[in-house]
Amino acid sequence: MGWLVGGVLVVLFFIVAIIVIGVVAFFLLRRRGASKTGAAKLPSPAYSPVAGAEAARSAPSQHSAASIPKPATPAPVAAAPVPGDMTIDLSRTVAIRPDGDTAGLNYGAIKFVSGALAGQQFEIKADGAFIGRDSSVSQIIVADPRISKRHVWIGVRDGKVVIADQGSRNGTFVNDPKSQRVTETALNSGDTVILGESDVARFEYLG
Repeated sequence: MGWLVGGVLVVLFFIVAIIVIGVVAFFLLRRRGASKTGAAKLPSPAYSPVAGAEAARSAPSQHSAASIPKPATPAPVAAAPVPGDMTIDLSRTVAIRPDGDTAGLNYGAIKFVSGALAGQQFEIKADGAFIGRDSSVSQIIVADPRISKRHVWIGVRDGKVVIADQGSRNGTFVNDPKSQRVTETALNSGDTVILGESDVARFEYLG
């Protein structure tokens, strides 16, 4: 019985010791956590407007007049002298166009209304173009044996659109195939030129 009582006492001693150690550790941890919380809640120093103004007044200005660079003064530009102090009146200047320069002018076009080229349109150029069936001597080709190799010329003379028959076999007519053959004549807008007595092809002048 003695050894049994002794064993029970030893066990009780260890249990009591463990409880005491746990209680002490609990209070120590709680005290440490309270001290950290108190330190975090310490009030920050209040801002004083007077102290702030004094600090701003005592600090050197970052934008002082001495630190701003002065703009460079541009060097004066001397005006180019006009020879002889001549005054130029720009309102009296005029465009100069060389004599005979017709590159920028528009002389209209011709539009075929019948024949092999029906529906096709050709711009009239100042230096003119030949109409015929032979591509080696004509620029506008009408592929029909009743048309001469170089049948008629159309171009500009004295500022007017003119046609000139080139000695064609079947002739050139204006507006009416039963009228007299044309040797050379100026065209008005809307005139119809007829190639050949049998009315092989027609084109209208669009001025």
